[in-house]
Amino acid sequence: MGRIDEAHRVAAERVKMAGSSFYYGMRLLPPEKRSAIYAIYAWSRMCDDAVDDYQEDEAWDQLERVEEVYLAARSEAWQEASEPVAVALGDAIRRFRLSDEPFRALLRGMRMDLEALTYRTYQELETYCLYVAGSVGVLCVEVFGATDVRARRLAAKLGVALQLTNIIRDLKEDAGRGRRYLPAEDFENAGMTPEDLPLGRFSPQLAHVLAVQAARAEQYYREAAELFSMVEADSVRCLRMLYGVYYLVLQKIKQSGFNVWEQRIGVSRREILHIVGGTFWRANA
Repeated sequence: MGRIDEAHRVAAERVKMAGSSFYYGMRLLPPEKRSAIYAIYAWSRMCDDAVDDYQEDEAWDQLERVEEVYLAARSEAWQEASEPVAVALGDAIRRFRLSDEPFRALLRGMRMDLEALTYRTYQELETYCLYVAGSVGVLCVEVFGATDVRARRLAAKLGVALQLTNIIRDLKEDAGRGRRYLPAEDFENAGMTPEDLPLGRFSPQLAHVLAVQAARAEQYYREAAELFSMVEADSVRCLRMLYGVYYLVLQKIKQSGFNVWEQRIGVSRREILHIVGGTFWRANA
């Protein structure tokens, strides 16, 4: 096994170990595209881990190391990088001509996570979502063969939809870490203050705040559905899977009355398999 193949094997193993539901969708891609998406996900997971698993100065140091992995992947000597993810990512960058800006945007978003634990307006939150998730959406559609400006814009919107779904679902966990992503202006419009959130009480007012975010996410999901006809045929099932899992999570959250404080809502393996097999799409056509 050559060095590049071994690097892709390591990246794939890290993605599998991460336990993401996205893994099942990635497996639906043909080999070259699958390896590229694994490399992108493995690097973005390194970004997340730097922010989530370390504190203060150490987190900044870890994020700097992750940036160095990206710079190694972009360098002319990428095949000699010591970090396997850099080698796998370097190969993906060259095979699919991946843009530089989405990687930079993701790093900016990670820095926002370390700098700002709260957001005043939805515009501020949307900017964060575009950086940390819209950027990954753009990289994915570049691999999927849809590289025009409109496809990139829709991919960024899908990324925002997924991130808003994450923020709603992970409300309690994030509050425990001292992070409050929901905009202060939305709390105030519901007759609350952001300081009410860590008190651990679910209320109709909090449900209203979450419903506002869900409505924003659903608008982005509707717009992003156009991507299905824009990506290459061998990438459609993967895209439907990524879209479908998180769209279903959002619908289940709505059905719960947005009570994510007392339960963590997700999808079962059976539901994931239904999405992969097309059952979800036939039932919701």
